[in-house]
Amino acid sequence: MARKATVDALSLFDTLVYTCQYRLVIDPASHLAARLMEWRQALRERIGSFNEAYQMPGIVLFNSELPPEYEGPLCDAIMRGVNGFPPFALGFGGIAHTEDKKSIHIEVGEKGTIAALRQRVVDHVRANRRIKKLGVEVVEQPRLVIASGLKIDQFNSAWAMLANQGGGIQQRVSDVVLMKREIAPTSIDQHVRTFALSTSI
Repeated sequence: MARKATVDALSLFDTLVYTCQYRLVIDPASHLAARLMEWRQALRERIGSFNEAYQMPGIVLFNSELPPEYEGPLCDAIMRGVNGFPPFALGFGGIAHTEDKKSIHIEVGEKGTIAALRQRVVDHVRANRRIKKLGVEVVEQPRLVIASGLKIDQFNSAWAMLANQGGGIQQRVSDVVLMKREIAPTSIDQHVRTFALSTSI
């Protein structure tokens, strides 16, 4: 009698469990976010689809693909991570691109402060072994990405449009925001929760 083939647990998990992409971000000031959305709209018309085409703008601290039932524990972990981290000033510079010309972004100051905040939050999130096992993708370089995943002709057209835009903008960061979206290119971000930075523990 032939033995049944054993089913790999992870592949079974992938086929049976509905997941969403969760993204923890620092929101840009509303006027800067509005400008980014205008640029992305113009880029969609000019170059077609790209990774951030339908996403809300934000400096991404981490991404995680999780079933929605993990949302509560994820929020609890983020809350513990931001507790005791004070609000801070943040400066934005000009528009730049990555060396491989696949991504265009606005330069961000205070990289050390952002890295410290990201590390504190990620340490608390990864303390949940189930979430850690499913994966927490850290974004090492803080950037306000306009468009990524660009092909060379898309980049050339986008860079021609954006290269001379931007300039020095200052804002105060007093919270971080958890967003989620379905795993589909045109899915829209949903706001999950805003977490206030606070000097009190």
